[in-house]
Amino acid sequence: MKRANLISICFTLLSISCSKVIVDDIHPDKKQHDVIGWNVTSTDHADGLDPITRALIENYDDLRNACTALEIREAEKIGLLGNFTLEGKSETAFDNVDLWWWEKENGNPFSDYQGNDSYWNYPGEDVYWEDGADYTFKAYFPKSLVGLQPGSDAEKLLIVYDTQVSQFDLLVAHRTLRAKSENPVNLPLKNALAALGFDFQFVDDQVTDRLLSCWLENQSDGGFYTSSTLNFENEIIWPQSTPVPAGRPIYYWEPDSPVEITGSKAVKAYSTAASVENGSLYTDNSGWLLIIPQSNMNPGTLKLCFKTSTGGSAVYSINLPAYDFKAGHRYNYHVKMTSTGIELSLTIADWNERKSSYEIDFND
Repeated sequence: MKRANLISICFTLLSISCSKVIVDDIHPDKKQHDVIGWNVTSTDHADGLDPITRALIENYDDLRNACTALEIREAEKIGLLGNFTLEGKSETAFDNVDLWWWEKENGNPFSDYQGNDSYWNYPGEDVYWEDGADYTFKAYFPKSLVGLQPGSDAEKLLIVYDTQVSQFDLLVAHRTLRAKSENPVNLPLKNALAALGFDFQFVDDQVTDRLLSCWLENQSDGGFYTSSTLNFENEIIWPQSTPVPAGRPIYYWEPDSPVEITGSKAVKAYSTAASVENGSLYTDNSGWLLIIPQSNMNPGTLKLCFKTSTGGSAVYSINLPAYDFKAGHRYNYHVKMTSTGIELSLTIADWNERKSSYEIDFND
């Protein structure tokens, strides 16, 4: 096993808005710095990928582009909830309001914060700090695709997610602070899901075949699950849910055209088009499957299955070792086929890393 340190990258985000002003009136005597402001701090862009056409959010540029209106689509929104406590009483400050990248008249007073353009604004009137109050904020993205469950507020987000129904990138953030102790406020958005990838390759450069289909299967009823309800206070927690029954295909994908496998270059499953019946949902993220973070320390409870042209109706399978899939990480399994069998290795990386941060070889 070879390891290299991972660099965790969060998207520090600013959020949002308020359709509900808690102060009685707009305060004409308030100075501009008493308005609650928001700022997003940038991270490096990842390897020239086009963030507008991709579902995965890997950095600040991806997020800002998604939250910017274009001629062909509306801007996606970030949802913000916030409350404050003052003299023993708790009040709502932000009631699930919108934040997106747009320039409005008399907008964000920090639009030129530290010399950087920042047009993260919300509709309606400004919201002011309450002196001496303690604030709690929650943010999530994308607002249009997330249905908050009853009981969600600034203290806790409850979000149901089924990865066999949806494959959008889910981000959440949490902050607590005293009024005016930080202005503009930064919210660190983090990826709440994990991602799986599967590469196929022959060891022999002279051998070729075609990948016809690919899927996962539980080998016992206590294995992998595809849905859960996020319980987010200050840590990303996905409670264990009902596993998919043993033997039932999970994330079944059959490409419209068989994908060639060679020895010179690895090919990624789930990266080419498929019909709705054959797993088109799972092709949204350039070969990455978004999954619920979970762990199972029992080796062989989950297996990878696939078919090839030369194999005909035969189903090839390989047992996956014990797994610990963490939020904000990618797990890429490398399947290498030889004349005598199948070799498996795994690379693990932070969300925005294009290559592995460390590798595990299961064949040693």
